[in-house]
This record gives sequence, structure tokens and C-alpha cells, in this order.
Amino acid sequence: MQSPSLDRILVLNVKAFSQRRMFMEQQLRDFGMSAEFIFDWDIGDLTDSVVAEYFRDDHHLTTAQQSCALKHVAALQRIADGNGQGFCLVLEDDAVFSKDIQLGLQRALSQSGQFPDNKVIYVGSGGNFFTPKSQRKPDQYLYLGHRGRFADSYLIDSSTARQRLDWIKTNKIAEPIDNQFEKIDKQLGIQMIWLEDPVIEQGSKNGLFKSALEADPPIWLKGLFFRWEKLKRKYIYQLWR
Repeated sequence: MQSPSLDRILVLNVKAFSQRRMFMEQQLRDFGMSAEFIFDWDIGDLTDSVVAEYFRDDHHLTTAQQSCALKHVAALQRIADGNGQGFCLVLEDDAVFSKDIQLGLQRALSQSGQFPDNKVIYVGSGGNFFTPKSQRKPDQYLYLGHRGRFADSYLIDSSTARQRLDWIKTNKIAEPIDNQFEKIDKQLGIQMIWLEDPVIEQGSKNGLFKSALEADPPIWLKGLFFRWEKLKRKYIYQLWR
């Protein structure tokens, strides 16, 4: 059976975040990749009617979190309306590629058929979550995860995008989009698949960028925390898992 294709890459970006945009454009050029940038729903674009349409009355999200959520909704809408037969890669603009980005995407696409039905494939390390070494198998790169990794980088097809959108239309958003996607997928039975080894890190977590969504410690300290968490979860915890 022929592996599904990568139909398009969508990058979520705030118009004013030119540094992140230039960084992403350079990464894409370095690996011979191209992407569409989604500028919809910056904070200044949010109106009371838009917020009422997409968010529950009891939500406690900041305007930055609302903006981020709606940028993901805009990406899902483009994917669902495209009706492509392959996958689309959704990236937040702080996604940092590893040198194996192309190989990782190829592996994810080639093994995606091992998980029939609707699924989301997380190609990034999220909050430094990794499949336990005891569950890893030679030449197997995709594993069923128990939760979603962060929404900075994921592969999704048009039918799964439509399922998420239909849920949001009926139930509305009440949590940060990473957590909301995880809740949606669990309720709908959408499989949360992890790529091992992941090929993307989140720059607002590893100290490259200041977070646009939450209060930050100094960048050097945030990077130190990230590397310590990665060391613990990828290597130390694996000694007995």
C-alpha cells in the first residue's frame, strides 16, 4: 500500500511576530520545504461575537490563548475544506526542527496506516513525553499515546480535522487548545499517536523564544528547566520503564 502524502504545511503566526516568522522561513528553506502562514485571529481581530461563537461563557482563557486557539481552528478549517487524501502538518511558529525532520515525517507517514481510522500524529516532543523504552520495538516509529503532546506540531487529515471542528461547533472551547484537543480526541476516539523519536521541540519551552501565552522565567533558566526535564523523561526515567 502506498504511503499517504504530506499535502501541505500550515504555520500559525502572529503578524507582529516577525522574528519567529523569519526563523521558521529559514528552517523551511534549509530543508527544502514550503508552508502557508496563517495570520487569522490575532488578538486585535477578536470581537465579542467571535468569542461568543467559539468559547464557552465560563472559560478563563486570556486573549492570547483565545487567539492561539482560533488560529488552530483556522488551520483545521483549511484542512477540512481541502478534502485532501493525505496529511497536513500544523506548526506553531516556535516549532524548532531537528536535523531529522524530513526522515521523521517520512517515517510517520509510512507507518500511519498501522493505525486505522481517525488519528493525530504528534511529531514533536510536547512536554518532553516519550514512549517508555520497554514498549519500543525495532523499526517501529509510531506508538499509541495515552495523551496528546503539545499542539506545536502535529499531522492531521481532513476527516479528523472535520471531527474536531464539529465538536467545537457543538461544545465550544473552554481550555487552552492543547488541553482542549486532548479532551476532544478522547471523547471522539481519535487516536493520539506519538512519533519516536520526535523531530520537533517547542522554542517557547526550550528557551529559544519568550512565551506569548504565559509568564516566563528568564530565557536561560527556562532552557535549563527544559533540558533537565528532557534528561529525566527521555533517559533517566527510561532506566526502569
